Amino acid sequence: NLLMARGRRYAHVRNRSLALVVLMLACASLSACGEQDTAKGDAIVVGIGTNPTQFDPRLSQDAISSKVQRFIFSRLISKDHEGRTVLELAERWERPTPLVHRFELRRGVRFHNGEALTASDVKFTFDSIRDPSLASPKAAGLKELARIETPTPHSVVFHLKEPSASFAESLMVGILPKSARAAGNRFAEKPVGSGPFEFVAFKPDERITLKAFPGHFAGKPAYERLVFRILPEETIRVLELESGGVDFLQNAFSPDILPRFINNKRLKIRKRLGTNFTYIGFNLSDPILSRLEVRRAIAHAIDRKPIVRFIHKGLVREADSLLPPDHWAHQEGLPRYAHRPELAMRLLDAAGFPDPDGPGPAPRFTLVYKTSQNELGRRIATVFGHQLARVGIRMKIRSYEWGTFFGDIRNGNFQLYSLTWVGISDPDIYRYIFHSRFTPPAGLNRGLYKNARVDALLEEAHQSADTGIRARAYGEAQRILGRELPYINLWHSVNVAVFDRRISGYRVYPDADFISLARATLSPAAGDR
Repeated sequence: NLLMARGRRYAHVRNRSLALVVLMLACASLSACGEQDTAKGDAIVVGIGTNPTQFDPRLSQDAISSKVQRFIFSRLISKDHEGRTVLELAERWERPTPLVHRFELRRGVRFHNGEALTASDVKFTFDSIRDPSLASPKAAGLKELARIETPTPHSVVFHLKEPSASFAESLMVGILPKSARAAGNRFAEKPVGSGPFEFVAFKPDERITLKAFPGHFAGKPAYERLVFRILPEETIRVLELESGGVDFLQNAFSPDILPRFINNKRLKIRKRLGTNFTYIGFNLSDPILSRLEVRRAIAHAIDRKPIVRFIHKGLVREADSLLPPDHWAHQEGLPRYAHRPELAMRLLDAAGFPDPDGPGPAPRFTLVYKTSQNELGRRIATVFGHQLARVGIRMKIRSYEWGTFFGDIRNGNFQLYSLTWVGISDPDIYRYIFHSRFTPPAGLNRGLYKNARVDALLEEAHQSADTGIRARAYGEAQRILGRELPYINLWHSVNVAVFDRRISGYRVYPDADFISLARATLSPAAGDR
């Protein structure tokens, strides 16, 4: 079995690497790596694998940036740990008509620089997102917005051009002070928000340091500092958690590492099925991948089951849609693509790509598959490559540091890639990903998919407040997308958090958000008592 053989080789190499790293770190005094500013008792240190790409919530698209921003900025409304929409900066939300959203803001909220947060700051934030000169990727979610009024310093009213069932999702953006206008592009260098933590410093490839904001409207956090250590290598993240240099990891390690954490009495483990969705994306303007038979062949060539069992250790659930099975808009009976390599080869023949030498080594064609330097992602990519080789497709794997990789995907510089959509809740995400009007930079249709019927269905669902109408429209759209395969649906993830037992009160969110750490408590380390 290829996967089990690769697993044994990987374990051997990994164990040798772990031993070497332990020796190196011991010689360098591992405890010093955390530096004095992460002293136990007053800081929680989170291990992450990549740098954030952006500290301005109007401009970011990646998950790490969003997770860090949640601590710095507050939103009008947000999601709680059950995925329910709740008030945050708003203390009242009224919808007198389908075209009007009226918010009354909390009194006494202040930004980290001491400025009072008022309706004019809310208006500035959303007006700037709509400004074409900012080129915000979040502008697509505000296309239905006609104007914003601020009748009082604590009242803000959004007027829509047409009904939008998902407009509330577009309001879940961190609010900036209007003084950010003067800072321009430099605002992200020292961001100012009203969240539970203030920005202190960012050392690329090393750490992000935040400090507790004593003036936060929900009360000052129970510990002084929140530090994100940027550790691209999984081995280092694991060793740092075990040695105490890091206090918290979530979804930042391979599933086969989990048993060693279970046996560590100093650590807690929390699991929860999440809404994160992993897929393979196609560039539909590519002369090979534009052919439906080729995409179907690739779907039948890939065998997800051994990856789920041997690499993910059962911590994912196979997906047939962006939406998990228990979501209200998930459609039953969607097309599924069983592992059928013989059918895949027949489809490739029919697409005009015959095998040039039968069982010989020559491929039908070659594709480039892009991924990040995440170790788990690279292992899975290697398995995909072997599976595609069996049907005559040569797959060249190209892995890049996160910023370069994500930049290529945003700019359409790819044939094949795999990514994860984080925190899917409202099915209107289908519109941003697959509507022909939302190709970059206006939206997230990076594969350049076009289907007039899908466009019409997604518009119908977007404009209706009737859940039944929306479910029917999304259901038909899912069936069409399942047949036409702009994506190969892979799996939904189980979120796994592993953290020091000194941390209490942390809840795992369905979208893998870290924000529950803001309300967590931290017991003193043994040496601090």
